[in-house]
Amino acid sequence: MKSLLATLRSHVFEAMSRAFGADAEGADPLVRPSADAKFGDYQSNVAMGLAKRLGAKPREVAAKIVAALSPAALEMIEPPQIAGPGFINLQLKTSHLQSALKAIPPAPGSEADQSRDRLGIDPVAASEKQTVIIDYSSPNVAKEMHVGHLRSTVIGDTFARALAFEGHDVVRQNHLGDWGTQFGRIILALWHICMTRRRGDNASGLGALADQLLSPETPEDARLALLNQRQRIHQQDLDADPEGRDFHDFINGYEAGFDELLPAYRFVNAVEKAAEGRDLIVRQPGAGPLPLSAVSRHVAAMLQGKTGQDNEQEMAAWRKARQATLAECGRIYRRLNVVLVDADARGESFYEPLLPGVVEEIRKTLSELRGEGDALRAVCRVDQGAICVFLEKPNGDPAFKGPQGDPLPMIIRKSDGASLYSTTDLAAILFRVAHPTRNPIKVATESLATALGKLEGGLGADRVIYVVGAPQKLHFEMLFPTADALGWTTRAGKPPVRLEHVAFGSVLGEDRKMLRTRSGEAVRLRDLLDEAVQRAEAQIRATESDPAKSRGFADAEIKQIAETVGIAAVKYADLCQNRNTDYVFSWKKMLALQGNTAPYMLYAYARIRSIYRKGADAEGTVPDWTSAAIRIDAPAERELAVKILQLAETIDAVGEALLPSYLCEYLYDLSGRFMSFYEQCPVLSAENAATTASRLRICDLTARTLRLGLGLLGIPTLERM
Repeated sequence: MKSLLATLRSHVFEAMSRAFGADAEGADPLVRPSADAKFGDYQSNVAMGLAKRLGAKPREVAAKIVAALSPAALEMIEPPQIAGPGFINLQLKTSHLQSALKAIPPAPGSEADQSRDRLGIDPVAASEKQTVIIDYSSPNVAKEMHVGHLRSTVIGDTFARALAFEGHDVVRQNHLGDWGTQFGRIILALWHICMTRRRGDNASGLGALADQLLSPETPEDARLALLNQRQRIHQQDLDADPEGRDFHDFINGYEAGFDELLPAYRFVNAVEKAAEGRDLIVRQPGAGPLPLSAVSRHVAAMLQGKTGQDNEQEMAAWRKARQATLAECGRIYRRLNVVLVDADARGESFYEPLLPGVVEEIRKTLSELRGEGDALRAVCRVDQGAICVFLEKPNGDPAFKGPQGDPLPMIIRKSDGASLYSTTDLAAILFRVAHPTRNPIKVATESLATALGKLEGGLGADRVIYVVGAPQKLHFEMLFPTADALGWTTRAGKPPVRLEHVAFGSVLGEDRKMLRTRSGEAVRLRDLLDEAVQRAEAQIRATESDPAKSRGFADAEIKQIAETVGIAAVKYADLCQNRNTDYVFSWKKMLALQGNTAPYMLYAYARIRSIYRKGADAEGTVPDWTSAAIRIDAPAERELAVKILQLAETIDAVGEALLPSYLCEYLYDLSGRFMSFYEQCPVLSAENAATTASRLRICDLTARTLRLGLGLLGIPTLERM
């Protein structure tokens, strides 16, 4: 089954071609759902624009289009009405609605198979199938996921589900922060755990030391005394194991736990931050004196300069820290019902082998201005020792300027030789769009070609979607034109690869400031989810304590409902917003049973399912409706039928515009139309058995539509609520 909108667009375009031939070539039929039902179900505004091209009157153009509609189109719609200056109003025939609903195949038999229910919606044709890469979530190794990760994770997951449902090959990429200076801090954190255990102390105490060092309430003399103590202990630990044998043995047998790694990592950050600007040093074997504030940077630089056996134990430590982080993230992903798994993790470290070649490629390829037409042009220059890409408009003006009006470059490599996010992200673009057969990119640098070949040549994306917060807007505005100028997104005989930054706003507290804890830190995501479930459970138990409202839920069922409702409330409150804006986090609104909320959607589904239970209670068995003829008589039936059949075009709109709120708005409208239908069209007490069976079938299709739509948001449904 094709979407109503796609089918109508096809009919109108064919009519335009019949009426005007080549003059209509390339014109968009501009068919849209009507904003007001009095103008029909859909409306086409194409006549106004086409009239300008033809030098004719819009109403005359509209009349010719209507006259050229095929018999197949007129089987689908009532005779179109022309309104105003040339709007074509399209009303679906009731007979078409009935036959379209009847053609939807039954749901899969078992409950386990219901996730495969497509409601008869066809996937995209093979010729339209794309490889779509979605970069989302992106936590950092040895750091907790916080509320700032929520939007990227749930928005990206919705895109992955919707595009996969459409039939595209979706490749999920969790771009972990797992390289650079952070690498050194992770290794150092594990070294401190090892040394603490070696002394017979409890490594969990490192977190308390971090709090003491960072607390503004710690007197300065006490902070300095603690720093001096830690410097002495650090030096003693180095002297006791100068060759790192104890650390080697420790790493080999250590199973990194996130709850132990996190405070140790915080401890390293706290010590180095508190030691900045102080005359505190440690003597590293083979390296001489180092500032206490720079030990992790030394470790990172040292390790990144080693290869093979020279850094094997450090790499082993890094792998264990990375796995501990992924295990913690995995627990949150499973709780959020997000489809990311460990195999989707493709961190910054993965692209490290490509970075030298990327820098060389940029210097070779962009040594002179590159870019055509209206696109930004790019040139590579050395500026104050750093390798930079400067972007210019076609007229030669700088595309980006700094605070003083100077040209603002994208830095590829710093003057000290360090790479940046831009270098890694360019390497990621190359890997994501290149493919040995589908998109063989010819690079000018042999070392880059060799490194890319070792990574199996790339993924061959047609479309790459970056679900990253709005503050990174400038980064992507510079990154994408640079990739274009390098020629990486151009494909022979095919449209260019689409690179898209899906920006999103921030989560605000009720004070309209960034949502934070009382101590000013970002709210931990697991704490947020815990509180959501606790609030949902309290709400359910309060209802259950009222004899007039109690549903007789057992304790285990209350907990299961609370987990589903609480997590769904957090996700839906985020997804129903326009992702481009900030939104205020409100427990009261998101857990409400009225309005555009997850509890309202879940309740609507559970209410439909309760109809069958009521029917069984009254009659002993639910009337057989599975093969009943669908009859649409009442206006509320018709409105609900149209909405059910608009699911396909809604999913297509989410995949194209990348706005999850479209799906939320659709589900809210669907639920509202069902409530109107339920109030106006008796189901179990209808005037005859045929009407009851027809309405039961409509109820079933509504429930399946809700379940499928909520499933694309990663929200499971409840049979009772």
